[in-house]
Amino acid sequence: MKKLVFSLFAATLFLAACSKDDENPDQSPVSGFTYNTETVNTPYGYLFDWATDGRQIAFADKDIAVDGFAGTASAVGIDLDTVISGQTYTYKNSDSTGYDGTKNFEDAYVYFKQPFADGEFTEASTYQDSLIGGSVTVKKTQEVYSVVYELKYKTITVKGEYNGEVKVIK
Repeated sequence: MKKLVFSLFAATLFLAACSKDDENPDQSPVSGFTYNTETVNTPYGYLFDWATDGRQIAFADKDIAVDGFAGTASAVGIDLDTVISGQTYTYKNSDSTGYDGTKNFEDAYVYFKQPFADGEFTEASTYQDSLIGGSVTVKKTQEVYSVVYELKYKTITVKGEYNGEVKVIK
């Protein structure tokens, strides 16, 4: 009987501990991307809105929008003609037949631990820009974005996710 009571007590504690973790509202999905085997956290999100040249949604490990920031940074930037909540965009060159800016994106850049100064990555920076495939799904609820992306380059695939508010820069 003691074993049964102890087993029930242990099971109750286990279930209570599990449900407590599930109910923790402070846990939010991770924002970051995987580059080779290294994970880069990207807590900073930006939406660059150029009136005539579309938009770029970007995620970085440092707040690169702060005036005077200089240092090493990692970031992903995805060019989108439009940002539509609930839309999954697929890579397609804008010169290709059937390109549709509401369903396709034409370019994405990945900077991994590169020099940044004066509001941009420096000329000494190297980056992935030979995109050959990929997809981007954008969801927006009020001011919170959830973006899941997979970017395929000739030599690497970069997978990531961003969850949070984005700073709009015009």
